[in-house]
Amino acid sequence: MKKTNPSTKLDELYSLRETFSVIGITGRSGSGCTDVARILAKDFKDLEITRPKEMSQIIQERKYEIVYNFSISNWITYNTIEYKNVLILLLIQNVSHRAFSQHLKNYFRKSFSQETDEKHVSKLHKELYAVFKYHSPIIKKAKSFRSIDKLKRDKKLKELAIFFWGDFKHFAEQIDAILVKYGTLERIFLLHHTASNFRKSGQPFKSEVVEFKHIYHIAHVINRIIKGVKVSDRNKNAHVVIDSLRNSSEINFFKERYSGFYLVAVKSDDRKSKLLERYNDSQIVEGILKFDETEYKCNDFVKGRFFTPDVQNCIQKADYHIITNSKSSSKTDFITLEQQLMKLQGLVQQPGLITPSTIERCMQFAFNAKLSSGCISRQVGAVITDSEYSVKSIGWNDVPRGAVPCVVRNAKDIVKDNPFGFSSFEKGFGLKESSDGSFIIDPDHAEIDQESKDFNDYLKNSFNEAKLSDTSLGGINCPYCFKTVYNTFKGEKNQVHTRSLHAEENAMLQISKYGGQPLKDGILFTTASPCELCSKKAYQLGIKKIYYIDPYPGISRSHILRQGVKPVSTDSMTADPELHMFYGAIGRGFVKLYEPFLSQKDEIGILTDFELKTPVKEEVKQIKNILEKRMKNDPKLNEFFKDEQTVIDRILTLVEKGNNFSIPVNETEIMQKDEKNVD
Repeated sequence: MKKTNPSTKLDELYSLRETFSVIGITGRSGSGCTDVARILAKDFKDLEITRPKEMSQIIQERKYEIVYNFSISNWITYNTIEYKNVLILLLIQNVSHRAFSQHLKNYFRKSFSQETDEKHVSKLHKELYAVFKYHSPIIKKAKSFRSIDKLKRDKKLKELAIFFWGDFKHFAEQIDAILVKYGTLERIFLLHHTASNFRKSGQPFKSEVVEFKHIYHIAHVINRIIKGVKVSDRNKNAHVVIDSLRNSSEINFFKERYSGFYLVAVKSDDRKSKLLERYNDSQIVEGILKFDETEYKCNDFVKGRFFTPDVQNCIQKADYHIITNSKSSSKTDFITLEQQLMKLQGLVQQPGLITPSTIERCMQFAFNAKLSSGCISRQVGAVITDSEYSVKSIGWNDVPRGAVPCVVRNAKDIVKDNPFGFSSFEKGFGLKESSDGSFIIDPDHAEIDQESKDFNDYLKNSFNEAKLSDTSLGGINCPYCFKTVYNTFKGEKNQVHTRSLHAEENAMLQISKYGGQPLKDGILFTTASPCELCSKKAYQLGIKKIYYIDPYPGISRSHILRQGVKPVSTDSMTADPELHMFYGAIGRGFVKLYEPFLSQKDEIGILTDFELKTPVKEEVKQIKNILEKRMKNDPKLNEFFKDEQTVIDRILTLVEKGNNFSIPVNETEIMQKDEKNVD
């Protein structure tokens, strides 16, 4: 749907956003991704959005009013690309009747540890086959597109878009409903592995061979559908929402391809209750949450299995975060789901429509800080403010001052005589080193010294030119994570061996390092969330609010930050800090959404041809001041400027007639001088 307001002089300037944008949605199961897509597909009049208060004196409410008024005329409805529908399209296009039966036997189950119920699957296949047979024209049409990911002709792209949102959409919904009927968890397992297989090999079937050239296979298909929307609309309007993306490689594909792509992370504190409300079956919900935990973690991804879901990485890449905890509100504070999406749309179409909230600004500081991190595993930033959100300190996860960050070390240097940036322990010197640098076992520290030597040998065997050739590295540096390698060497999992300080503790220490400031009742912003150790430190410092992006997997929230003890001699009910899930713009999205194309002052001037004019009285005053400097104490000067309203006209008359500039004091004198000139 196009915007409803009349065209303006600046339409061309904003045409790229008015005619094209793609919103990708990511989030954990039960967070509300589909709800976001449904709202974006509605007309503005159908949204449950509180009207702004008139003549409000509160800045936040004035911002709300600005966005609301803009949205009335400029809200755009989005076309929804459901990821599951894309998978169904690829399945029916690539799989024969017999192969589809085998595909169901392989993956229509709750887990690989569970045997497939072949009778159940056979019954499912029979029902699906009946639908396929009834809708054979749709199957035939789907197969006619052949390699969708390589379609280029406008005619075919247009056909694809019309087909995808036409007959095929109803067909896909029917197929999905049948899959759900035969097993909710089985359906999730089937679609999960179908998607992974397509990204792994370009086919839905099992394959032991991983070909990275297929990692964007599904993304390319979605891209072709988006192109089809653009060519099928007369005015080339294409606004698409993808529900939903759960693989960070695909997200990178769209981020790099489209400047108008925005990734929205949807989060919720009550996912379990929402799922129970939807399914009304605790066993199904527990199964979904268990499977969601697998998709959320990045265990496979860090091993190079980039075809698997990694929702945690996806959330970290988001441009805009949304929380779905609040269903309705009479407040005008961008807290409900509809209000948050209204703000997003307004900023997409009119960057800089309003300025960032205090929370967004502080979290962006933390985001920028994390980019300084020398950690090669994960970058985290943190900011600490006072109770009025005045920044007191920033920090990022990195080694202590004076140590060499991991990112600039090279693991292959360990074979050298004096490798740069490595500790005595890593070099194999243990706690004692001789004057010539040779290894000596000290009887008092024999055990640790021997471990140091063994670890050095382990490093040299693990990181050498044979295993890590310059050719395979492609010219990039080769640092290594001490914690990971040492834990592997010891056969344990101990977080204490990390070389880096955590971002939160680094921010706290920075304050004490340079003189110290009180942090009681302060506010902590972190691009992750505090671990157990950092949570204890924040609790001890009297931090009252913690804003986080992604919850820590440990027990810091439920154990450390939820003591429930009333503090001594204060009015607070508890010493526990308030925990707030961050929502709003961040990262590249922060800059894209809040940096205006044009200053608002210039924009308004261009739109309205508005021009301020200096009052005649002030113009006359300026002219008189200039003349007084040249004609001091001339009585005729004051007489001439007596009638301010006609002074400028009289001067212009003199200039136009080319008279010698002596100042006539009235109209009669002007006429007399004119008559002399005629003679």
